[in-house]
Amino acid sequence: MSEATHESTLLSRAGELFFRPGKVIITFFEHLGRYMGTIGWMLYNFRNARDYSGNILQQMVTIGNNSVPIVLFVSMFVGMVTAVQSSYQLYDWIPRSVVGALVTKSVLLELTPLLTALVLAGKVGATITAELGTMRVTEQIDALEALAFDPISFLITPRVLAGIFMFPILVILGDFVAILGGMFGASAIAGIPTEAFVDGMKSSFETWDAGFGIIKATVFGFIITSVSCYQGFQVQGGSEGVGNATMNTVVITCLSVVVMDFILASVLL
Repeated sequence: MSEATHESTLLSRAGELFFRPGKVIITFFEHLGRYMGTIGWMLYNFRNARDYSGNILQQMVTIGNNSVPIVLFVSMFVGMVTAVQSSYQLYDWIPRSVVGALVTKSVLLELTPLLTALVLAGKVGATITAELGTMRVTEQIDALEALAFDPISFLITPRVLAGIFMFPILVILGDFVAILGGMFGASAIAGIPTEAFVDGMKSSFETWDAGFGIIKATVFGFIITSVSCYQGFQVQGGSEGVGNATMNTVVITCLSVVVMDFILASVLL
């Protein structure tokens, strides 16, 4: 191999090394700009949402009511596991009532809002993306535009509003069931009297803890529904594109929820 050919090969490899990260960065900011544009259009034409109030109620049922069983199931076992692990880590000289305090704080501040959001990112987010993606590849969204409908106000705004309204309600239900699960786990498995658990729960409860969890649920609801709507709205490439967009939705929403969880905790606590 000549020296010129060798230098050309090295330059080609170096160019490829920088090209791939650069392409990823450019693609990221391109999608971020489109996403912000979609949110901006939704907010600018927010008044049009009242014309589709029936869609909002329908999405509240789909996102909220249909998600209650899985949220309650997850919350129950989250509370039980937290109680059992908390009791396991306590020393003999630490009061048993501390378990009630740990379960209450952990459930209200972190576990229920975060795990509920991660579960619903897979259930609600994937469903929304698949619905809108199918409408895109079958040209139903194009038909709405041809009929002078605003597809963002008709399809995206109701889903985002439903997520903002219903996620906090689901988290409140999850908090209640998780604390009951923690009480059951502490009593039946760890042998901690119910009275001691309740005393610890009362001593540690603060209104801000519950309010902070609701704030997180509201933000998570907006992130999951808006990202999933955007992914479905931008689908290309037929059924394969729908599958790829659904997968991207689950990954992006889960990562976004975790990052936003850290940001909210850093700013508000």
